[in-house]
Amino acid sequence: MEHLDEITLLAGRFAQLNGILKKNGDLISPLSCTLLPSPFPLQSLEFARSIQQDFNLLFHKVAGSHSFLESLMKHIIEHDDYMQHLWDIYNRVRQQDRMQDIFLGLNRSDYMLHQDPDMDPRLKESIDERLRRTYQSAQFHANTHYDWQGLVLRQVEFNLMASSFCGMSQRIVQQHRQCLSLCGFSEESLIRVPECNAADNFADAMATAVQLYLKECGQSSSGSSSVAAVMMIVSSAESNAYDQAALFASLVSRHPHIPVMIRTFEDLHATTGRLKLDDDLRLFVDGRHVGVVYFRFGYIPDHFPNEETWDVKYQLERSMAIKCPCIQYMLANTKLVQAALSKPSELAKFIDPSKPSYSHILSTFAKQFTLTDSFGLFDQEEVDQVIKNCLSDPHLYVLKPQREGGGNNYFDDELVTKLNSLLEQGDHFSYIIMERLFPFIVENFILTSPDPTKRHEMVSELGIFGAFIGLYPFPQSDVTESLDCQLSDVRSLSNPLCFEVKLHKSLQHPYSLSNQHGMLVQTYQPQGRCVVTQFY
Repeated sequence: MEHLDEITLLAGRFAQLNGILKKNGDLISPLSCTLLPSPFPLQSLEFARSIQQDFNLLFHKVAGSHSFLESLMKHIIEHDDYMQHLWDIYNRVRQQDRMQDIFLGLNRSDYMLHQDPDMDPRLKESIDERLRRTYQSAQFHANTHYDWQGLVLRQVEFNLMASSFCGMSQRIVQQHRQCLSLCGFSEESLIRVPECNAADNFADAMATAVQLYLKECGQSSSGSSSVAAVMMIVSSAESNAYDQAALFASLVSRHPHIPVMIRTFEDLHATTGRLKLDDDLRLFVDGRHVGVVYFRFGYIPDHFPNEETWDVKYQLERSMAIKCPCIQYMLANTKLVQAALSKPSELAKFIDPSKPSYSHILSTFAKQFTLTDSFGLFDQEEVDQVIKNCLSDPHLYVLKPQREGGGNNYFDDELVTKLNSLLEQGDHFSYIIMERLFPFIVENFILTSPDPTKRHEMVSELGIFGAFIGLYPFPQSDVTESLDCQLSDVRSLSNPLCFEVKLHKSLQHPYSLSNQHGMLVQTYQPQGRCVVTQFY
């Protein structure tokens, strides 16, 4: 590529101009991002988008099933103080005479393009030629099943809590189109970078939630209210502040009548007197009425250093404000639940096996296993066999903590050491085993690397954003009443290749291998209060 030094210099300035930044203390610097979008088969991208609504509804149903959650959590809470606190808050809220039955989910489903290790070498060479580098992929319009035979979309995880990068992903589209222009790509090539309106869609979902809240909770014994704020809970040392700010910027520009607030747990400790609930459990912070609480913090034990912080969490959950996510969603957002749903018999509890969505969702799951038969998901013989396989062929598996929070996965020799340690300690509840994915490797440039002109091998991770507003006749029933609003969009992360999978994350966007693009809007009328809307 000619003049790469000049191109990367301009691209770095464009990244700053587009607000693709991170914060480290008082220091502001560019967020790690790739020079170009990475190639990705349009067929796989569209399939991931098409099933996002099914995943949103699936986890909404799971969160509403007390019997299902209890069957799994009763074994965990004996060994995990963090999960015990969450379960205690959940049960206390369930027993209230009045609770919020409107639930907002701002979710992200993460995938990798798994490459079959037994792929025909000739097909692998052909795919490498078309998919490995952006320059080569721009010459192809491959879009048939055979073109990508041997590449399978596999879900890494489903995130219902603090689904980050919706703000940056929307901005990276313009960034990558500018970089493609700098590199001499044609105008036809630029439109193959898919649109991403994740921040706008999330903002619209928040605004819809506020409207529903005011309709249901605006009137109270102490008077009526026509205004309610969205409050974001963040870390006091937040490095991803610009992604959060991009989301709030969309909310403020698209819905200027909705006030926004940013607070930490410490701001709301009881000793400050800033958090109050009225007789109808409506939430007020610093005297302002709050309709939606959006958590970008509070999903690992370190976020709750004391009982004061746990009490803030409880007060927010028991309030009539709509929580994103609510405590039920947090319980559903564990690797243990995802391992359970990967079993066809468990998935069938929530989705009719005769429906296409059942087979579509199941096709994205890698096999997952628990380390004990106590959960009723596997018998002891199956557990013993998978542990044996894991110890003899660790390169085929990943050991993952069942709690949400990201990272802390074990591979290869580290997996063997950790698994043996868990077995010796009798800890069969904190981790799950998952079949290892072998993602397709692409090549790209990283603007924030010491040498941005050096080509890196990377693993791409595709993320599909989905916004969901659902209703429960909860807690009397485990059945979902209706679905109000869904939106979906796309983002992806790419990582420089490291075989131990201790990866440095770098923001990028997929480059579809077709010139087809656009937005489809579908509207449905369910049996419920609102209309379902899908944005692609």
